[in-house]
Amino acid sequence: MQKTSVVILGAGIVGAFVFNTLTQRGVKAILLEKGEDVCLGASKANSGIIHAGYDCAKDTLKAKFNVLGNKMFPKIAKRLGEKILDCGSLVVGDENGLETLKTLLERGIYNGVKNIRIIEKDELHALEPNLNDNICFGLFSPDAKIISPYTFCISLCEEAIVNGGKLLLNFDATSIKKIDNRFEISNGNDTITAEFVINCTAENVNSVNSLIDEKQFDISLVKGEYMLFDNSQPGFVSRPIFPIPTEKSKGIVACPTTHGNFFLGPTAKDVSTYDTSFSYDSINEIKSKSSLIIKNVNYKKVIKLYAGVRVKVGDDFEFDFSEKNKGFVTIAGICSPGLSSAPAIAKFVVDKLVNEQNLKTKKVKLKKRKVYTNILNLSPQKLNVLIKKNKDYGEIVCNCETLSKGEVLEVLRGPISPLTTDGVKRRLRATMGHCQGSFCYSTLVKVMSEFYKLPEEKIIMRGKQSLVLSDIKEGGIYEND
Repeated sequence: MQKTSVVILGAGIVGAFVFNTLTQRGVKAILLEKGEDVCLGASKANSGIIHAGYDCAKDTLKAKFNVLGNKMFPKIAKRLGEKILDCGSLVVGDENGLETLKTLLERGIYNGVKNIRIIEKDELHALEPNLNDNICFGLFSPDAKIISPYTFCISLCEEAIVNGGKLLLNFDATSIKKIDNRFEISNGNDTITAEFVINCTAENVNSVNSLIDEKQFDISLVKGEYMLFDNSQPGFVSRPIFPIPTEKSKGIVACPTTHGNFFLGPTAKDVSTYDTSFSYDSINEIKSKSSLIIKNVNYKKVIKLYAGVRVKVGDDFEFDFSEKNKGFVTIAGICSPGLSSAPAIAKFVVDKLVNEQNLKTKKVKLKKRKVYTNILNLSPQKLNVLIKKNKDYGEIVCNCETLSKGEVLEVLRGPISPLTTDGVKRRLRATMGHCQGSFCYSTLVKVMSEFYKLPEEKIIMRGKQSLVLSDIKEGGIYEND
């Protein structure tokens, strides 16, 4: 039995921020994740947009935490060594959309969004040359930003671990009991005891709460599907470009990534189960709806079709600080703008536990996580020096992303050693280039096999799925019909 002060269940972006915030304040914390890595659920397929806050309904928790969280991201990103694009965002439309843009402008000002304004056609098309010709008005929010949601989540957890936090993967809680003012959380084999439990498990929030007879939420699931393009068109769009929103969603967005790609999406489809399959009917939907805002899209450059599911609970975020089981906290319904709001949500929850439930904190000398080497950021001279010290940095594993064996080994030796090839992909973009692993996957498997001292057939792609190695072009896992 392990003893700690706080247990957090769920290692998505909210759980990662709560975990990180606690360790920054000297609190002993353990993060439990039922999967084999952090950021495997809704956070993994997030758009990565840090919204400015104009879209949220007035006087909601979403509006409050979105604006607060947006302001917190630059400082946190700098501390973590995470890339952040300070690019702003646009909502665009033709003449018929002007009144909606004015409504969004007024709402944004009310919510506390700074420097937001409506711009007209000449300035708009100078900012984004690939806008559709009929677009003549845009709402420009310069405070919007872009991050990589999965690398940010990983970095938050790594920093927390470096500062004394503990992460337990493949921990599927099957029992939560409160005994003598402490909670006991068990997966059938191991038990953690803690003063406080924070449930951040998104789509699993009700099943976790049922373990201790806590509040059940009316959950709805919305699937969003995306088309990802390769990085051969830098600057095709320079910031997130949204259409005029509907009541159901913000619409199909054209958006760059921190890695030089761009994507179109997401769709918004109500689903009854956590289904991340991609419907091929959605290709035409994404094409037709995106054509209303942008032109010159080269669909031959699409390299990936994927989907994520966001979890909604009514129209706002939900926080439940249990009266029956004091110290048990549920965070639910953190859909868009959940990523933008996450650091502020974490601060709110931790502050409330400190101020109202006597969670003990202490000042600690914080340590920085090691930022992994990126050979693309090195000058030829510095790279040559590095290769002379360690020849692994001169051995290329992934040609599309110019990724070396040395970089792969760094993350394998890191605070959260990835157990799957997808785990390496999320950290380093291995197999994420134009060929989608057709040429590098077997090399990556070999490097991981040598490191873990396992047969190659034991290196898996994700979850408990076994991987059959074969010629990619002849019936392999990436064959495309």
